[in-house]
Amino acid sequence: MIGRNLRRRTMPRHFIGKHRAAPRLRLAWVEEWMSTLAKEMLPYLAERHEITYVTAGEEIPDADFVRVIREKRRRHMNVAGFALSSDVNRLYRDGLVDLALVWSSVGFALRGVPFINLAGGSVFAEIRLAAARMPLYRRARFLTGLVHFALPETLCNKRAARVIVPSSALKNDLMRLHGLADPKVSVVPHGTEPEHMALYDRKPAGPAPKILFVGRLHPGKGIAAVVDEFSRRRDIDAEFLILGDGPDRDRMQKATAEDDRVKLLGHVGKSDLKWALSTTDIFAFPSFYEGFGLSLLEAMASGHACVCYDIPATREVLGDGGILVRPGDAAALVDEIARLVKTPDRVSFYSARAHQRAGRFSWDHARRAIDRVIGETAAEILARQPMAPTKTVSLYR
Repeated sequence: MIGRNLRRRTMPRHFIGKHRAAPRLRLAWVEEWMSTLAKEMLPYLAERHEITYVTAGEEIPDADFVRVIREKRRRHMNVAGFALSSDVNRLYRDGLVDLALVWSSVGFALRGVPFINLAGGSVFAEIRLAAARMPLYRRARFLTGLVHFALPETLCNKRAARVIVPSSALKNDLMRLHGLADPKVSVVPHGTEPEHMALYDRKPAGPAPKILFVGRLHPGKGIAAVVDEFSRRRDIDAEFLILGDGPDRDRMQKATAEDDRVKLLGHVGKSDLKWALSTTDIFAFPSFYEGFGLSLLEAMASGHACVCYDIPATREVLGDGGILVRPGDAAALVDEIARLVKTPDRVSFYSARAHQRAGRFSWDHARRAIDRVIGETAAEILARQPMAPTKTVSLYR
């Protein structure tokens, strides 16, 4: 139990003047592959706590870990979840961790281990929205997704000691869908990368604005309908770069074959993404559902005029820094893109507004806020545990 672990340890605590700092905790960070949150958070947390990194991915954050446990990559998230959870269950039984931090519900099979769920979105909410747009006879296809994704999400959010989300919109979704109490869910927005902010001042002036989409080529992202509408609008004199991959790729390839303005670049690495962000001016974001919208924030930071579907999370991130249209109205979204292409001054106006707003999102704030939630959660669990006899534990590194 975490209470027993915290009481029985004799690790030194640090003092600043007369004020004693918080104790170092033994944390397991669990994720299928390295997330942006892990990359940004773990170097900071590893300076304050003992971190065991448990993953099935190849990339490892640049942090001073106590240990790294790698599992094999699995084809299905559920299988990976069982393997990763088993590792953390064993660590906890051996008295080597006090608390786990679980990214995106992959720790649904944890048993007896107190944990914080780091929820980046809700597949449950996404499936419900997608099903609502389908005729009744086609909704059975979503049953597999409900079992594969929504059930682990429900188990993780209900069983977690705390849940951390990047937006108030996602908090409202999880409270409604899973019956979570308000105090259980903490909102900590993601931060803006300095390298993306720096792209704004380095953008070359081009002869005509270019349009960009970054994301999964999936019906929930809405991009296929936007590209179809764009292809019908031959009056728009601009290139449209599409970065990403997914089940709508074949449909998108047909559009690129018929319209040389549309460039389907597929999945790209970080250097190519920076190139795309630095050489385009308008960002199309027709997503029907987001837990936050990190690609939107990257586009804002690098100085794009953003045209998006008006959904809660996007509205929360973009604010008055861009243009919002009714969800599903691809023609209206392309109309707004056409107006921007024909009026470069509007592009400059919205680019500056988006860049300025992106600067409000801070990773420094996120690091401190998440560390505070970790400390609060440990204290709450400790307060609920009965006093336990002291027991010596040998930690290996």
